[in-house]
Amino acid sequence: MRAYDYFAQTGGDNPWGGLGNANRPAQVVFDESKKVLRPERTWNYVVGYRYDSRFFSASADFYHTDYYNRLASITEGSANNANNAYLNVGRETMNGADVLATIRPIAGLEITNSFSWNNAEYQSRSINYSGENYNIKGKHQVYYPKFMYKANLNYTYKRAMFNFNVNYIGSRPMTYMNDESIPAYWLANLNLAYNFGKIGFTQNMKATFGITNLFDKNYIGGVYGSASVTGDDNANLFVASPRQFFGTVSAEF
Repeated sequence: MRAYDYFAQTGGDNPWGGLGNANRPAQVVFDESKKVLRPERTWNYVVGYRYDSRFFSASADFYHTDYYNRLASITEGSANNANNAYLNVGRETMNGADVLATIRPIAGLEITNSFSWNNAEYQSRSINYSGENYNIKGKHQVYYPKFMYKANLNYTYKRAMFNFNVNYIGSRPMTYMNDESIPAYWLANLNLAYNFGKIGFTQNMKATFGITNLFDKNYIGGVYGSASVTGDDNANLFVASPRQFFGTVSAEF
C-alpha cells in the first residue's frame, strides 16, 4: 500500500487532500503513521429494562464500552493553515446511562422526560504529538457532552395539536486536554397545528405554526474540524440560528 504523491494529496478535489505538505511529503506522513496506527477495536455491553402501560411508560439502560487503539483525529494551526493527523491515543472507557419516562394522565396529553449520562474518558498517560508528551488519562472525549436532557409535552384535542419541548446539552470539551470547551445550553421549541378537515374540494386542510429557539438563546450550534491537543485555535464554531418562526398550510386533493 502506498500513499499518493504530494500534488494529489494537497489538491482540494480528492479524498486525499491535505495529507502532506512541502516540508513533510505525504509518503513520510504515511510511513510514520503506519508504525503507530493499529485497528481500532471495541468491547461493549448494555443492560436495560422497559415497562409499558396505558398511563405510564418507562425505560432505563446502562452501557459500557472499552476502546482499544482509539484513533483520534487531531488538528493544529489556524483554520486557514491547519495540519491534520491521526494518532493512536490508546484506550478509552465509556460508561453511560439513559432514563426515559412518559405519563399520559388524560386523553390526548403525553408528557415525556429523558436523561442521558455519558462518561467517556481517555486512559492513556502519555501520547506523543509534535515532539511533546501529554497525559490525557481521565480527560473526557472531545466534542461529546456528559449530560443531556429532554422534556416533551404533547397535547392533542380533536383536530388541534400543541407541542412544547425543551432540550439541554451539556458542555463539550474542544481539546484532548479539556482546557477549552463549548458551553452548555438550553433550547426550547413550540409547535401548533390544526386540521380543518374537508373544505370545498380539498381534504385535510391543515395549518401549522412553529417557533424554534423560543427564548432566543445565543449558543454554539455546531463545530467543524478536528480537535487539537491543547489550546484550540483551529475549530470553526457556528453560532446557532436565533428565534425563528415557521408556518405552513397544506391540503390533500
